[in-house]
This record gives sequence, C-alpha cells and structure tokens, in this order.
Amino acid sequence: MGELITGPNFSGRSATLRERLKQIAPAAFFVGPYAEAALSGLTSTVADEIAIYSSDDQNQPAFTELDFAAYASRTPPTLSGGEQVLLALHCFSRSHYRAIGIDTALEQLDPENRAKALSYLSRDDIDAVLTDNRIDKLERWSCTALQASGVFPCGLQNVTTALTPRTAPTIAISRLSFSYSGGRDIFRNMSLTLTPGAIYRLVGHNGAGKTTLFRLLAGVLAPASGSVTLDGTPYAPWRTGNRAFALAAQNPDHQWCGATLGEDISRRRRALARYPEIPIPDDHACTALAGHLGVPSLDQHLYELPLAARKRLSWLWAFTGAMPWIMLDEPTVGQDRATRDALASAVGHLASKGYGVLFITHDDEFAAAIQHRALRLAGGIVS
Repeated sequence: MGELITGPNFSGRSATLRERLKQIAPAAFFVGPYAEAALSGLTSTVADEIAIYSSDDQNQPAFTELDFAAYASRTPPTLSGGEQVLLALHCFSRSHYRAIGIDTALEQLDPENRAKALSYLSRDDIDAVLTDNRIDKLERWSCTALQASGVFPCGLQNVTTALTPRTAPTIAISRLSFSYSGGRDIFRNMSLTLTPGAIYRLVGHNGAGKTTLFRLLAGVLAPASGSVTLDGTPYAPWRTGNRAFALAAQNPDHQWCGATLGEDISRRRRALARYPEIPIPDDHACTALAGHLGVPSLDQHLYELPLAARKRLSWLWAFTGAMPWIMLDEPTVGQDRATRDALASAVGHLASKGYGVLFITHDDEFAAAIQHRALRLAGGIVS
C-alpha cells in the first residue's frame, strides 16, 4: 500500500507524513530530505552500516542499486546524497521494518535509480508514505493533497536586482585526480575549462563525482594530483582558501557558520576579510536579500526554520555577488514548483550579469528552464 502526500512548501506535508506512519505501524523506517539522518551514525564503513540493520527475517528482495561490495570500505558520510538515499533504502530492505516514510529524499536520485526506487516502494508487501515535489500522482497509490499556508513567502524575482555586473575568471582544471579512502577513483587525469557568463550543469549517475568536484573547487577536499587556474593564475583553495566560489550545499546544514543568520554572515565576513578583492556585502544588503528568500531578519535562528526555508537561505551567499562563480548543489530538493521556476529565472539573471554558474540537479524540468551546457561525469572524466 502506498500513499502520496502532495502540496506546496509549508502546507504540512512532513507533519502529515509522520502522522500517517504512526497510524500505519507502531515502528517505521524514515528517510528525510537528507538520508544521512536515516543512517545510524555509529559505523565507519558501509558494510558495518548494512550489518546494523540486517534482520534474520528477510522475506522480501533486497533493494540493491549500488555495488555494495565495491562500497563496503567507504565511510557513509563520504557518499554522495543520492548514494546515501540508496544505502538507506537498502538498509530498509534488509531490516525488519515493513513500513517506510520518505520525505522528498527521492528527489536526489538520478532518473534510473529514482524509477527503480518507486517501483520497489510500490510492492504490495511494503507500506510506504511519500512526499515528492516532482510527482502529482502515482498509479495504484492513494493521494492526499494539502493547501498552501502562506508562511515564508519567497520573492526570488528580486534577488538579483542589486547585483553589480562583473566578469568571472575562466577556470581551467588540468589532469585532476581524486579518490576517497577505501574507494575507487572518482577522477583520473580530468581536464576541463569553464568560461564566465555561462551556466553549466553537471550530469551523471549517483556517485559519479558531481558533488566531489564542487568540494574540490571550494577547497573542502584536496586532489591527489592536478591543478586549477583562474585566468591563468594558479589557484589551490585547499591550501590558500576559497575566494572564487560561492557554494550552496546539497544539505544546507553543512554550510552554516553560526546559529543565527547574522552570526553566519559575520563569520563569513571575518574569514574573507583577508581578500580585499572580494566585495563583502553589508548587513543592509544581506537583510534585504534574506527577506526575498522568506526570512526578514538576521536574528533568525537557522535551526528553528523548516528545512525548506533553510534550503532557500542556503542560496543567500550565492546571490550576494561576493564570489564570481556560483555553485548550486541540488538546489531544488524540497522546493515546490513555483519556487523552482523562480529559481531557474534567477540563475539565468546571474549569468547575464557576468557570473559563472555551475549547478547539479536530477530535476530535468528545472534544468530545461535554464539555458545551459551539460557536462557529463562518467568514468572519472568529463565530456
């Protein structure tokens, strides 16, 4: 039995999903917008994570859309968001649970894995409750439609109005290689050139290395070999700090620098003060921008906001104009259609003002609304 819960952001879908699960089963498996919360957090390897959930009573087929033998030695937090969703679904399939709630998590899966997951969840021996911003109905599933509440109004049409035009530097990546400990090569001698005023979409299956490339460019990770230049000047953010890329992370809670929005912005300012070439926005500009994103005060405690609102706020730094290149990792996860359409328009305006834009999404409808070039990641290279 499956139930789909639809409605715009802040219509009560998540609360309704949790209430339905209570009615269906005394205990149920839950995968939220970011699947790491569905994992135990107690293990150092994927193999150990699977073992925690494995039940002696395994009467249903396993959901196995990853080569778990190849991933066995990887640490779960190093998996991509989509890979974590697939791991969570596998753990559910090996557990004693027969009921599962999934709150927008399938939005992080590539089309093939998404179709396989929906097919698996439609089995007669599974009770599933699902919210997903890209699905209005599912065959043989019941549907509960909720209405908008009017909270956290978002004015994305205004987020680029104050941006000063600029020319982003050309990025040249040469012979870059990287792998995670215990895992296969993610990149092998990969080379790529990105020009300003353009929009690029990174395309590839879950685990192809899309988020990893973002982390390398932002300096969160260091490559095993290779180089990056900005307009021909060597650039190594993993050693000297990031001064070119505004990253909106897939999980917004991974990027905050403080408990309140004001603290977050203040700490970013201090970190960037050593780079005089970076135009750091003042509180007035940040307050106006936050208001366009649905939060009118810098005193707002970030973790008191619903996740969909935190996701919108994660775009703030990208729209301040502080950095010449913008990187958006799965920006539409958890966002309703109206917000996705407005964000697509705003991204187009960024490029028209001379900024460079890189984005990752499995939302083909969102991508189709943006004039862009697709870069496919597969086998450690980009084509």
